[in-house]
Amino acid sequence: MKLRAAAVFVTVGLIWGSAWIPSSMALQRGSGLQAGALRFVVAASFVGTIVLARRFRGSKRQDHASTNEASLIDPSIILGPSLILGVTMVGLPYAFGVWAAGQVAPGVVATIYAAMPLVTLLISGQGSGAEIPALVIGVGGVALLVAQGLSTSTMQLGGGGLLVASVGLQAWSFVYAKRRLRKERLLASAAIQLAVAAALSGILSAATERMAMEITRQSVASLLGLAVVVSGTTLPLLYWLLTQMGAWRVAALQWIATLVAVIEGGWFLRARPSAEMWVGAVVVVITTTWLLLRGRSGGSETVTLQITNEPNSRPDASLSEVD
Repeated sequence: MKLRAAAVFVTVGLIWGSAWIPSSMALQRGSGLQAGALRFVVAASFVGTIVLARRFRGSKRQDHASTNEASLIDPSIILGPSLILGVTMVGLPYAFGVWAAGQVAPGVVATIYAAMPLVTLLISGQGSGAEIPALVIGVGGVALLVAQGLSTSTMQLGGGGLLVASVGLQAWSFVYAKRRLRKERLLASAAIQLAVAAALSGILSAATERMAMEITRQSVASLLGLAVVVSGTTLPLLYWLLTQMGAWRVAALQWIATLVAVIEGGWFLRARPSAEMWVGAVVVVITTTWLLLRGRSGGSETVTLQITNEPNSRPDASLSEVD
């Protein structure tokens, strides 16, 4: 794996892990869907502003090629996949998380999401098969890492089912994005997806929630941070990573996010890590490193996303070159 891709992978994992606690708090306030709708509106506006600014700046340098104009209009190229991903990657998984909040133990939540790389691999049909044992070991490492938060109860079945559905949807979305986001500007697609998620969350909130979101300085600051840093920044980075490695390897971000969340949570609570947590942390780090070292760009997996304006641009363009 190239150093740039490794740096982006770690950065996204750090952001997701650091956002675990504020995201969980937002889900448990009784108006999670309303908060999500506002969050996605802000995120879509943030990303959309960047897209417009880059397009305005680019229009001063040169005229847009006809193929680029067509890519903005043809629904099969940009709107179709973006609308679908707005529901399956962002909107519905978030709603399932809101509905499952408080019903499932935190350790169970982390373990369910830890299975996402394995589910993504099975859906994609890629890989040599040698990766499956490593993915299973990775799930076991996460389970050890969050062992203190694991519990079994039939009362968790409903919420657990929602989270399993969320994992399935997002795993399918990883594969779909890898295969379908061709000749497309990643930032523009992310803006559309976030707008779709905002609309879906707003509709579901109106239909199911009766409690209005509490507006305080803390809640507004939290919402802005989640919108800009988590949703608005990591979603384009996530799709950029799909240009560098396989979908199921990108899904291993869930492991890094859990590791970061546990470390930060333990640090804030001044909690002493158990032997199981140490073993789980080592397993997660070793397994993730092994998967990433095996997933070198230019391998058997085909890169299908185009992230630059110029047809002859190099495929490893940085995010600053994404339009």
